Formats: sequence, structure tokens, C-alpha cells
Amino acid sequence: MRHPAAGETPPRGAPLVVQGLVKRYGRRQVLDDVSLEVRPGITGLVGPNGAGKSTLIRSILGLVRLTAGSVRVFGLDPYREPYAVRQRMGVVPEDECSIPGLSGVEMVRYAARLSGLPGTEALRRAHEVLDWCDAGQERYRPVETLSVGVRQKVAFAAAIVHDPDMVILDEPTNGLDPIERQAMLGRLTTLARRHGKTVIISTHVLPDVAAVCDDLVLLARGSVRLRGSIADLTRTARPEQRVEADGDLDALQATLGARGLPARKVLDDSGWMLLVDATEPERLALVWPVARETGARIRVFEPARRPLEEVFVEALQEAEHAAP
Repeated sequence: MRHPAAGETPPRGAPLVVQGLVKRYGRRQVLDDVSLEVRPGITGLVGPNGAGKSTLIRSILGLVRLTAGSVRVFGLDPYREPYAVRQRMGVVPEDECSIPGLSGVEMVRYAARLSGLPGTEALRRAHEVLDWCDAGQERYRPVETLSVGVRQKVAFAAAIVHDPDMVILDEPTNGLDPIERQAMLGRLTTLARRHGKTVIISTHVLPDVAAVCDDLVLLARGSVRLRGSIADLTRTARPEQRVEADGDLDALQATLGARGLPARKVLDDSGWMLLVDATEPERLALVWPVARETGARIRVFEPARRPLEEVFVEALQEAEHAAP
């Protein structure tokens, strides 16, 4: 993977800028005045079926004729400079994209050759990226005989073999078992955090978005209904701190209240927890001695967040109410 050179000035502007995008198929409007910017890091593109996510991705790649609007990828127009844009992008589509008859390594090498790498370098890069994807000896088998997980690794390797600056993945964890899913999310995090790539994940799996994404774009009925950082979108109305602990939570809650630090006990997917109503460091510092005093062992102590599923459903309901 290419790292920024020492002293190198990063490019100005957002890697992806979409302005006033409209796409109609006959009388059916699929995208309705979509405008957004994607910054470096990992962005989750979410929305219900038929929201326009796949059409938006095709528009970013310059694969559909726009009714109105513009797209810029690193300042380039994918409709006027398609080869320059695709040189800087890698795509893992949701649909099967393997070539029957080729082995995994041959498929990745073919993708490298299409990007302009010479034969020997293309093969070296193919093996390097497949090693990083943990493809093992399965790379030598015909792609049509590979498991879903290994085919996904091969498709991912083919998308990044030319070291693109932006990677777009459509449902990247579909069909993966829990271990493979965590490994895939880990690779995406590494691409963004350690190698400075811009990663866009189109998915229905909100836990994946919550786990690795920095930003969120929610499409519904062809329009952007939410956009922003995950931290901002999931911020609670009250500035509370989430406390998960082993031990007697009732005693911890009562003692905190007696010391002037109100806390309420609630149940969520991870079990019972306390929400402490304070943000001042000097007041929150009381939590630790009180926990020791009551015999509680704190496992989580962090700002409280709304569940991403709750934010998602609320935005969709607002979109339904706003529909003509």
C-alpha cells in the first residue's frame, strides 16, 4: 500500500463531491437533488431497498447518464475523465464479479493488468494483496469453486491491487461468517486509518456501520435524509455518560445519587447499565471511588449514544411523513 510521502501536502477539498444529482428512468425519479461530500475515512451509505444507493454508486463511477447535477472524484469528472477516475478508484460490487475458469490469483492479476501494471509486477502485486487478504492456497483454485468468503477476498483484492485512493464496496459482508466479517471490517479500517484511503460502504448492516464508519449518508426515496458524523448523529439530547459495570448496579446508582451525581438504570442490548447525568470531569471522577466503595467493576465508561438503528428508523419515518 502506498503511504503519503514525508512532507507531502494532502490534496485539497473532499475526495468526493456530489451536487444536485438527479436521475430519472422515464417517469420514475431514482435520485432527487442529491448533494453530499465524502471526506477521508470510512463513510456508510445506508437506506432501504430502492432508496437509490446503487444508482448513486453508478453515478459516481460515471456509468449512468445523469438527468442533472455533477460528480467530482478528487476533482475529476467521471463523465469527462473516466479512465483517470477509475485509476484512482476500486469497486467491489454486490453482484458476482468473478470470471469462471480463472484461478483467484489469475483474476487479481488480470485486474492489475487492466490497471496498467506490467505482467511480472501485476503477478507480484496480486500475490502481495492476496496475502494481505489472507487468501492462502485457495487462490490457486478456480474462482467458481471457492467459498463465498474466499470469493469476497478475491474480489476485494482485485479492487485494491492497483492501490486506489478510494474504494467503494456494495454489501461487503454479505454471506460472510462472523470471523470473516470481522476480518473484512478490520481490513477496511486498516485501509482508511493506516493507508489514508477513502472508503465508502453501501450496506444494510447497521452494526457494521456503527463498528467502523466515521460518517453516515442515509438515502430514502432518492434523497439524502441524514448525513454527518456517526458521533454527531447518535448524540443524545442529554449529556449523559454510559457506565457498564459488573457488580451491584443498584448500590452504585444509589451511592452516586447520594454524592450528587444522578444516574438512571436502563436496559439495552448489552444488558443493564447506568446513564450518569453529568459531563464535568471533576464530577465524573467520583464514579471511580464510588465503584470501588460499592464493589463494582467498571467495564465501559463513555459518552452515551443513541442506537444507530433508532436514528435510522426515525429518519425513515420522517421521510415517509414528508412524502407527497
